[in-house]
Amino acid sequence: MAENTPYPLRSLSLGLLKSAQQSLAPTPRTGHHPRVRWWLGLTLLYSTLIAVLIGDSISGNPYALADDARQHVFWMLRFTDPALFANDWIADYYQSVSPIGYIWLYRLAALVGLSPLLLCKLLPPVLIVLTAGITFFTVLELSALPAAGFAASALLTQSVEYTGTVASGTSKAFVYGLMLLFIYAWLRKSLVWSWSAIALQGMFYPQTVLLTAGLLVLGLVERRQGRWRLSPDRQRWWLTGGGLIIATLVILYYALSTSQFGPTMTAAEALTMPEFFRGGRTNFFQTTWLDALLYGRGGLRLDTAMTPVTNLLGLLLPLMIRWPRRFPLAPSIRPEIDLLPKLVVTAVFWFVAAHALLFKLYLPSRYTGRFLLIVFVLAGGIATVVLIESLLRGAIALLQLTATGRATRRSGLASLPTALAGALALLVVLYPLTMPGYPSTSMVRGNAPELYTFLATTPKESLVASLSVETSNIPSFSQRAVLLSSEIAIPYHAGYYEEIRQRAKALIAAQYSADPQVVTAFIERYGVTHWLLETTAFDVHALNRDRWVQQYQPEAGQATTVLANGQSPLLQTLGDRCVTFQTPQHTVLDARCIVSAIAPS
Repeated sequence: MAENTPYPLRSLSLGLLKSAQQSLAPTPRTGHHPRVRWWLGLTLLYSTLIAVLIGDSISGNPYALADDARQHVFWMLRFTDPALFANDWIADYYQSVSPIGYIWLYRLAALVGLSPLLLCKLLPPVLIVLTAGITFFTVLELSALPAAGFAASALLTQSVEYTGTVASGTSKAFVYGLMLLFIYAWLRKSLVWSWSAIALQGMFYPQTVLLTAGLLVLGLVERRQGRWRLSPDRQRWWLTGGGLIIATLVILYYALSTSQFGPTMTAAEALTMPEFFRGGRTNFFQTTWLDALLYGRGGLRLDTAMTPVTNLLGLLLPLMIRWPRRFPLAPSIRPEIDLLPKLVVTAVFWFVAAHALLFKLYLPSRYTGRFLLIVFVLAGGIATVVLIESLLRGAIALLQLTATGRATRRSGLASLPTALAGALALLVVLYPLTMPGYPSTSMVRGNAPELYTFLATTPKESLVASLSVETSNIPSFSQRAVLLSSEIAIPYHAGYYEEIRQRAKALIAAQYSADPQVVTAFIERYGVTHWLLETTAFDVHALNRDRWVQQYQPEAGQATTVLANGQSPLLQTLGDRCVTFQTPQHTVLDARCIVSAIAPS
């Protein structure tokens, strides 16, 4: 404010600042308070807008699908037509690793006529809004600050749209909502909701149960008056006891489930396989210790927790709690906020355990990135509001000093904290506008619609063999089985992957062989009905660049040698014979025709 600022304008500014400050004030932890309803309404509106953005990005194109859905959803087309993927090894495997609740959700949807491929596109917007609402009430329990509930929900809503976690519509889409539901129920000391949340976690994303069990145990330890002690709260003990029983039952259910696709790969086995190194299908082992610690499937994934960068505001919260005079809203934060560092501790514990038991607990990163993100957004939402309120309080104090010329000059300084508070609020809300390509939903868009349409007209028992990248899209977009593809070649279960590896080696050997017996034996062994070739299938340079194919040695090396020496594989010599479909990029051969064409006369 300038020195000659009219008094009425200063009064207006003061009134607006006080109104803004009052909107950030604590309230009772109930949904009935007008200010709570106001901020809850904004939370649902904001999350709905983001949900519309993601819905927009994944709808409208029949050949667009979340990347992970190509693994975890395609096989559920069996629910709408049992003739699809019958006796399909790949579909059987992905069904075996899918959580039971996730399966039944899609099965029930199919019973009312909702296609699995449509449901996986409809789920993300719904989950975004529901998760935002749960986040709001969780923060309200932690701090009694409804504005912080809005801020935390905004941060989480933004964060999840930088990855394909929720957008995938797969079981991992439920991870944020179910963990936050448990935290909310734990804060409320609700036995029914806490136990229900744990059961739902087991039904939709079982790894979450391990972190929840850790929280239950650590939740019995509290710090009061500078000393650590066991909680004297009997309700808390009942909640923990029942929760641990449910968690144990969930863990035993999955641990004792037998599968024809096991056992899991051991660390020693993985270290001998190119699939687990750079350029492999599952790049687990990093080249430097720092990359191994922070990034990838074996890292802490702090990049996930700190995306967007506004999540870093959560680091300020411990300082604010220590300086309540500087940050007057800090005392409204409940002692139960120590649940957040406890979540960090249990996440790191299971991260270390997953490394020690590699890959029995699946991937170590599954226990850190997403859960550290929850910690950052909850802390960041609260810290943001506490900081903004402190800035507004400072601006008001400066404006109220109007008695002297010096005071007037001080009132001019009020514009600085006011501007900072406004900029911070806008940054939190509008941050996605600064990011090109937002939301990032890990969508895959098929580039061969004519191919998908043709294959969809083939018999339902068709089996397509190919080394083409398009093979990853065929089960979803054509609803036909494939012998293998890079997308489904996940090497975590030895029983499953050994079969996939044998198929890959046999396919490479047959595709680049000049021996009719090798080609015929391959077709008859696997029951292949169609053989898909890319235009570059017999280009030695393209073959050398294909990292996925080059994993399978010595067959890939032998194929390269054949092409480098100018030899023509049998399939290349067929010409237009046996071609049933062709575009400039792809050619489909009839496998029965191949057998007849190369049979000795």
